[in-house]
Amino acid sequence: MPQNKKRISVVIPVYNALPELKACLASLERTARGLYELVLVDDCSGPETRRFLAGVKGAVKLRNPVNSGFAKTVNAGLKAASGEYILVLNSDVEFFDGGLRGLAACLDAHPDAGACGPLTDRTFGVQRVALAPKVARDAAGLRTFSQVMRLRFPGESFDVHRLVGFCFLLRRAAYQSVGLLDERFGTGCYEDFDYSLRLRQAGWKLKAVKDVFVRHRHHASFNDHGHFHSWAVKNREIFVDKWCRKALEFLDEMDPALETAPPRRRR
Repeated sequence: MPQNKKRISVVIPVYNALPELKACLASLERTARGLYELVLVDDCSGPETRRFLAGVKGAVKLRNPVNSGFAKTVNAGLKAASGEYILVLNSDVEFFDGGLRGLAACLDAHPDAGACGPLTDRTFGVQRVALAPKVARDAAGLRTFSQVMRLRFPGESFDVHRLVGFCFLLRRAAYQSVGLLDERFGTGCYEDFDYSLRLRQAGWKLKAVKDVFVRHRHHASFNDHGHFHSWAVKNREIFVDKWCRKALEFLDEMDPALETAPPRRRR
């Protein structure tokens, strides 16, 4: 591998939410300097965010001519990434010490894992850790909690059937085996569940990493909760149609063939 090629590519889709983006980039620089290649994909943000991105040095920078949504923006970053591992990272996530290294260590330790993700304070499902309100509101408290998890569960992870897309590290071989995110999911929601299913269908395991905890500000690039909810409802229908209704149509096509097939002789 050439000396200037990084082992990990960090792909961040950007749509405004500038304070969160600055905090995200600062956390990566603080906790994993020199470890990663940075790929920033601007999904047609406003002038202030564009000016900031223009000043970010050493990054691969792409820009969508029109607002294209999460899946298409991430796909542009995946195509540009060169790392053995590719981190897909929301701009409203912050890392603590050892975070990026901990995710990479999980894939190193489990060659059958196609992707892994951290634990966090704001998501749903098994990756969410319920915190006391005082800890959740305080940056120092979150940092201390992250250190506790790193010391208490070194190298530990567990199998999951899906990873939430706010932050997941993808093995290049797994990406090459299943391809890009499904762009039918548009602005966002359910494309991560869809990708998780595709990875599992291809034979890869998914891991949640117990010794990596990140801060997630949660849907910062959406206009408001109503905007997020409307896309969640819409994309759930796309997901159900793709994985449930299409499967039923396949079975319906099989039934007539089974009905007309001659009975098998018993020996």
